[in-house]
Formats: sequence, structure tokens, C-alpha cells
Amino acid sequence: MPSITRRKAISLLTGCVALGAIGGVVAHTTQKDAPNLLVNNQTDSELQVTTVIRTADDGEVIVDDTASISANGDHGYTGLAANEPLDVTIRTNTGLENSYRWEQTNPENTLSVGISADEIGFVVAMPP
Repeated sequence: MPSITRRKAISLLTGCVALGAIGGVVAHTTQKDAPNLLVNNQTDSELQVTTVIRTADDGEVIVDDTASISANGDHGYTGLAANEPLDVTIRTNTGLENSYRWEQTNPENTLSVGISADEIGFVVAMPP
């Protein structure tokens, strides 16, 4: 597994912090009965992004979707299972893949996913 450089880490962290702020806004403007997921393409080109979301307990697939996300654009998912852990896997057509076990699936929370040229990062955004 390649090591992450300091510049890449700072760039990804900056993107995730921005996504956290965006996620907080999304959490306040979308339905309140289920958590949301926001995938943000932080690259300069369009990406094909596959998102798979499963319940952690029994592996039931809630979302299995491939979407085209424009450069610096985003794509969201609403109506996810609340108050239970979810396993999220994100894959791109460029070969990037990363998974995250989302424990904080309170109805008002948003999982923000940031995709840079060589990393996929996850941040849970919670309202103040």
C-alpha cells in the first residue's frame, strides 16, 4: 500500500473539512428521519463512482449505484437506515476504492465522502 505524502494528507484533510461544513448544511436541509451520504468529486475531471451501502449486521444492500459525478461536483443519497451501523464502499473508474464503517448514523447526520486524485476520505458531519 503506497504511503500518503504530507501534501496529499493536508489536501485530503482540507477537502474533508470542507465536506464536513457542506455536510452540516445538507443535514439541516434534508429529511430528518434518516441519515444522508454526500459524495464529492474533488478532482478536475468527471468520475464514475460506485457507491455500495450495506447494513453492518446482516449485509443487506441499501444502495448499489454508479453515478457520473462532474469535476468538483457531488452526488447524494437520502433515506438510509437510521441508528444502525452501515458499511460504505466507494469505487471510482480510476481504480480508487475505500470502505468505511459508519457507526454514527443518527437521523440528522451526514457522511461526507471526499474523492481526490489519489485518495478517498470519510467525515461524519453532525449538526451543532
